[in-house]
Amino acid sequence: MEQAFKRTQILTNHLLQSSPSSQTLSSNACLSYSPPELSESYAFDIKDMRKLIDRHNLEERDWLFGLMKQSKLFNPKVRGGKVFVSPDYNQSMEQQREMTLKRIEYLLEKGAFKGWLTEKGEDIEMRKFAGFEVCSIYDHSLFTKLGVHFFLWGGAIQFFGTKHHHDKWLRDTENYSIKGCFAMTELGHGSNVRGLETVTTYDSNTGEFVINTPCESAQKYWIGGASNHATHTVVFSQLHINGTNQGVHAFIVQIRDADGNICPNIRIVDCGHKIGLNGVDNGRIWFDNVRVPRENLLNSVADVSPDGKYLSSIENPDQRFAAFMAPLTVGRVNIAISSVYQSKVALATSIRYALTRRAFSLKQNDPEVLLLDYPSHQRRLFPLVAKTYAMSFAANYLKMLYVKRTPQSNKIIHIVSSSFKATFTWNNMQILQECREACGGQGLKTENRVGQLKGEYDVQSTFEGDNLILMQQVNKILDDWPRS
Repeated sequence: MEQAFKRTQILTNHLLQSSPSSQTLSSNACLSYSPPELSESYAFDIKDMRKLIDRHNLEERDWLFGLMKQSKLFNPKVRGGKVFVSPDYNQSMEQQREMTLKRIEYLLEKGAFKGWLTEKGEDIEMRKFAGFEVCSIYDHSLFTKLGVHFFLWGGAIQFFGTKHHHDKWLRDTENYSIKGCFAMTELGHGSNVRGLETVTTYDSNTGEFVINTPCESAQKYWIGGASNHATHTVVFSQLHINGTNQGVHAFIVQIRDADGNICPNIRIVDCGHKIGLNGVDNGRIWFDNVRVPRENLLNSVADVSPDGKYLSSIENPDQRFAAFMAPLTVGRVNIAISSVYQSKVALATSIRYALTRRAFSLKQNDPEVLLLDYPSHQRRLFPLVAKTYAMSFAANYLKMLYVKRTPQSNKIIHIVSSSFKATFTWNNMQILQECREACGGQGLKTENRVGQLKGEYDVQSTFEGDNLILMQQVNKILDDWPRS
């Protein structure tokens, strides 16, 4: 009751103020801006807090941020004595795409991706996660284009391929002399991977697979990197052997030559402008009797002999499909983590703003009150801060669960990554909207990022698995889980 009376008094005083024309202009606290961190003291060591929430590879993160701050490609600007980097969202779609590629080439030259595909072990996996988190804080397009290349294309070769694929493709992928993309989604099929309509047959006379797009709904759609830059792709297709459909398999296909020309019997069309991620060149792909060598089948789960016999140690097609799809979990892991970092960006911006912006005074001629001193503003933002801390710790748990994975833990990882991906991305969109409103008109400016991030990250609710379907899968698995 006392707080309600206090707020009523503030509004009353504001409404009863005399006409501005009868007052002389005088200094006011809200006109003397300085960044809040210059005057605020902290009840805890912020470096220790960073260790707690970032948890690992802090030096590598700082080094990568340092690379960005040193290059004009990342638009460094000094604000309040600190250097900030952020993309220029005023650029055209074509300019954003070229800038994304140039940033990747710059980081590649500086050694940012060294060992990402050619080294093994927990250390390199955690370093890779840290690098992706830094890139996601900077720009969703940079994060996504790198993710498609390293985690999807490169990961497909690592997990679906065997030694001769690793020897032939991984080093060139890490060095970016090969630019990969991941052709799974079709116009008619996204979440339902089993229903893909692209068809591949085997020609035993030539030892080649023949890939076709039999209808318009079978065209590959939203393929990141396909429209401009990718030279190769992993194509997911139904494999028909001697008239029998053996299910979805993955094939390496070259889609551009060394000069950037689209290869014969392949058609590529741009997906056009989007509400976000315009630094990624999404494309549509059609295949018309495209021939690839037999060894381009990624054959860790199944193979085809030179004379055309289908070979697999997993006879059950459902189990074979599950084994085939299990490695794709890392995409959901990365999306879950990156969404938490965007929530952090938005909350940091909105809380800093609330520590400097003032509105209304308790008494006439008194300084106006900071937004964050209003209980309503605190209740608006502080629960989201608490939720984001919880999601940050949960994301760290998910990373460790993935890095320490075993064949026996794949089911658990699928449940946790699916539920976290859906929960974190939904929460991120809620947090971005609340922070946009909490910043008032300033939340609309692209340089303040909060409003822009809404368009950039909306897609996370549906790519790498539609959130609703993922949660239905989780629910079904848990319902069927044995009760002790």
